[in-house]
Amino acid sequence: MKWLICIVCLGFSATTFCQHDSTTIIQLLKNDYNTLHNLDLNKHKSNCTNDYLLIEAGEIWNMEKEAQWYNDPSSKVSDRKDHFEFKYIRIEENMAYAVYNLKSDILKEGKAIQKNWNESAIFRKVNGEWKIALIHSTPVK
Repeated sequence: MKWLICIVCLGFSATTFCQHDSTTIIQLLKNDYNTLHNLDLNKHKSNCTNDYLLIEAGEIWNMEKEAQWYNDPSSKVSDRKDHFEFKYIRIEENMAYAVYNLKSDILKEGKAIQKNWNESAIFRKVNGEWKIALIHSTPVK
């Protein structure tokens, strides 16, 4: 009976740990997308691994290429609201990935724009902290 209680407790602990990591990963991704609105490149860099990549509509961007976008005045928007629908999150030790749909309502130069993407992201734990290693973004038409 003691062993059964131990097994149940261990299973509960592992589930709770994964739920905490899932919540942390979702919050990390949402916080990182907020850097697009306020063009906070330093915060974006701190959210990502050193070898981070973005695959955007067929182009592969490293952090240097993204920095050009962040520093380009034409990237500035008046407002941006992101709506995530997470389809799947998988966590395996220090690696994780998420599949989600992202819809964004963007106000730029007084013009309302709606964008829609299906995306996947890979996360890696670095020094005990989850970081974004890769985002693959495909526009939904």
